[in-house]
Amino acid sequence: MAQLLVEGDELVVGLTRPEKFWGFHGNVRVPLAAVRSVSVPEYPLLALRGWRMAGTGIPGRIVLGTRRHADGYDFTAVHGQQRAVQVDLNGPPRWQRLLVSVPPDVDVEAEADRIAAAAGIARS
Repeated sequence: MAQLLVEGDELVVGLTRPEKFWGFHGNVRVPLAAVRSVSVPEYPLLALRGWRMAGTGIPGRIVLGTRRHADGYDFTAVHGQQRAVQVDLNGPPRWQRLLVSVPPDVDVEAEADRIAAAAGIARS
């Protein structure tokens, strides 16, 4: 399952080998300075925007890859009904939002707090 990692001054969505294959994408890297807000949506599948451009989508099971919408692009790695961390970014050049499920044994609230602290912002 994908992991949200802080490496230096970057936030990295570390994907597993199968996620890279099915998501048609490698690890996603964004500067921590671009993080605008971090939240935990109650229903991650309802936080999805736009339509799938590249990747895999099985309704109710997995949404993995790039999604396009009116404002640009989001990257998603959402697995079923698992809780997820939503990271909204300051926009271009590439991503506007990252939505990543966390493993069931990880506290999603603590994960969101960790990302917000690394970005130097208060969690939404």
